[in-house]
Amino acid sequence: MDVPDDIVVDILRRLPVKSLVRFRCVSKSWRSLISDPTFVRTHLSRLIQSHISMGTASSILLSGSTTGILSFLQHHDDGSAAVTAELELGLVKNSKYRVKGHCDGLLCLVIDNEQENGLLVVYNPSIREHRKLPLPPNFHSTTESFGIGYDPTIGDYKIVTVPSWYCRLKYPGYNHRVEIFTLKSKSNSWRTLADYETPPYFVDNGFQTQATINANGGLYWLCLDNKASRYVILRFDLVEEKFRVVPTAPDKSCWSITWLGSLRDSLCVIHSQLATHIHVWSTKDDETWTKLIIIPTLQGVSPSVYSCLYKPFCYTKTGALLMNVRGKGFVVYDPGENRFRQLAVREAEHHLQEIVYCESLVSPNCGNDDES
Repeated sequence: MDVPDDIVVDILRRLPVKSLVRFRCVSKSWRSLISDPTFVRTHLSRLIQSHISMGTASSILLSGSTTGILSFLQHHDDGSAAVTAELELGLVKNSKYRVKGHCDGLLCLVIDNEQENGLLVVYNPSIREHRKLPLPPNFHSTTESFGIGYDPTIGDYKIVTVPSWYCRLKYPGYNHRVEIFTLKSKSNSWRTLADYETPPYFVDNGFQTQATINANGGLYWLCLDNKASRYVILRFDLVEEKFRVVPTAPDKSCWSITWLGSLRDSLCVIHSQLATHIHVWSTKDDETWTKLIIIPTLQGVSPSVYSCLYKPFCYTKTGALLMNVRGKGFVVYDPGENRFRQLAVREAEHHLQEIVYCESLVSPNCGNDDES
């Protein structure tokens, strides 16, 4: 029985990425369909909407910058967890690296390569494709701050490098320019943002154990404001290519930001962590903040206004919050029962970063077929 093409397409759009990667080998026509930009975008949109509606994430990506290991943490609502096999990207084997940003299944990696000044790579673990990018003109070290996001007006991804506090301290005469790279650009080169558009802030590299935050159509960093001796949230609009400082949440009892991230497709922050509880604030428009959840502090974990002790990742299907707590490891907090469960994670003793990851068919080689 012949199945109409439109029904075949609709069925394929509902399948997980791993199945579609295998199905690309069925025939040339299926490979062409599954790789078609329109199909890729539609499939991604359906997947994202599914996660948003449930408030969950696809998986957690664990990385170890000193071991060259990338692996997935698949979480389950019964309190168990398993780390899958090591991801296959030879460039990070036995090399120091950082995941600087992520968007739609694409990871922006900076790798400390002894033979070169460093490597900048965009990698999609789901389809096992990567692309080496040229280093920006003012690149100094792997401590540079990068981010990656999608500009819907041009249907392309932008990689942005912003001023680094570490580079400012370490390198005399550090030229803190903002550079932008678009994946489909035929020039395969960076362009410099005008000096008057460059913000007077530097990204605090102490927070760069977490990747650049991608939410609400922009990229976000925590930056040091020397004049006010405080942190500010710096936003880069991916369409307008302009920076602005985001007003902080109206938590008058707290003065410091100890975590910046994304939950349920919104920008979120944790202010100074109190002795008995912490407040997670959320915004979708960078203006109106609402208190998303109040989490009691764990026994045995000393409160601190200086370090990021509590790092939420995502919600499970049952509404529990998965997070990492320094000194305790991975835990799940159930707000309905107001209790924590320890999450047993195997083979994750040496990880340094945790990134919420959404699988996708997006190729880092879009518009650049010569790359492999």
